[in-house]
Amino acid sequence: MLNVALETDLNTFHLALNFSVKQGTTTVLLGESGAGKSTVLRLLAGLLHPRNGQISLQDVTYFDSEQRVNVPPQLRPFGYVFQDYVLFPHLTVFENVAFGLRAQHFARSLIRQRVGEALEQVHLLGFDQRLPAQLSGGQQQRVAIARALALRPQLLLLDEPLAALDVQTRREIRQELRHILSETAITTVMVTHQYLEALLFGEHILVLDHGRVIQQGGQRDLSQYPRSSYVAELVGVNFFQGHISRVEANTMCAIQLQNGAQSIEIIATLKERDPVGLPSIGSSSVESPPLRGPQVIPVGRATTLGPALGSEAYVVVDPRSVTLHPNPPDSSARNVFWGEIVHMLRLHAAAPDMREEDGSVRVSITLDADAPPLTAEITEASAARLGLREGQHIYASFKATEARAYT
Repeated sequence: MLNVALETDLNTFHLALNFSVKQGTTTVLLGESGAGKSTVLRLLAGLLHPRNGQISLQDVTYFDSEQRVNVPPQLRPFGYVFQDYVLFPHLTVFENVAFGLRAQHFARSLIRQRVGEALEQVHLLGFDQRLPAQLSGGQQQRVAIARALALRPQLLLLDEPLAALDVQTRREIRQELRHILSETAITTVMVTHQYLEALLFGEHILVLDHGRVIQQGGQRDLSQYPRSSYVAELVGVNFFQGHISRVEANTMCAIQLQNGAQSIEIIATLKERDPVGLPSIGSSSVESPPLRGPQVIPVGRATTLGPALGSEAYVVVDPRSVTLHPNPPDSSARNVFWGEIVHMLRLHAAAPDMREEDGSVRVSITLDADAPPLTAEITEASAARLGLREGQHIYASFKATEARAYT
């Protein structure tokens, strides 16, 4: 088990987080640039020193600010794969992979054995006498991975290991890396800003923002219960966040949105939490008078005790559930918005044999200058029929049963 508790300051950047990683599993640190992901890896590796905290792996302490323990990087049984490979250009593949082993004064016979095994793992047997300049980008990354594996680390640190690769090479290396991690069962902490890679590699995912964990869990937690606009954008859903401003008969509550100059409320019912402590979301329609701006979003069944006033609440809506209208809609939809189209993104058709007009269009609509846009995904044919263009004002609606609310 890897146990981490860190707090440090780098100029104006403050990082504070703690997490645990089960032995033999992969934890992914996901976040935008500047969130602190790579800083966490450097702290784990001992390349940076936290102000306070503790790092232990399998009951061995490698850093403890209170006990004044700080094991040097070269003595930590950790492998580190950098984003830009950091290969020595004047050394052969063999010498690059053997570098860490030589630094630790392994016997020559053991070095040859370890290097051979590592190159076999990354499918580079026969490349040992080549220089990095004679390799493709994907092959160079495999050398970097082999160099880390040759040390047989107890912890593998991967800093955006696929970021510098083209799409096709990334796909190939991704599959190989997944196979290697599964086969070796090395405890791994991986950094990425790619949501797909987080889903493919992460048995546990930590979402970082400005040096703190804003959400953590598995694939289902992030995809169904985003708790930030960043995660919601990765998942591809509309996201509203606010606080419960009033409760009606323990079945309905009003959610006042955090952003926006206008007074925008969402009325919703909250579902009881499931046994693992996450909201289990269902849907049921509840009638109430229409509101200004976004109207009623009744979702789920209320908890027995009812939500507390001031509690944070979230609502997500799939863009495919949003319908656009040139005039006020005459429909059963309870949620009606009015705003300006600020962006239109045409997506490719879903299948190669589909015509271009059978594709889809993502339409982003500004409801309020300070609020995030509402996104609708409609067909290319619908966009053409409506004559949509950027700068146009449009009505957007979705049924109450298409929304999901949770705390």
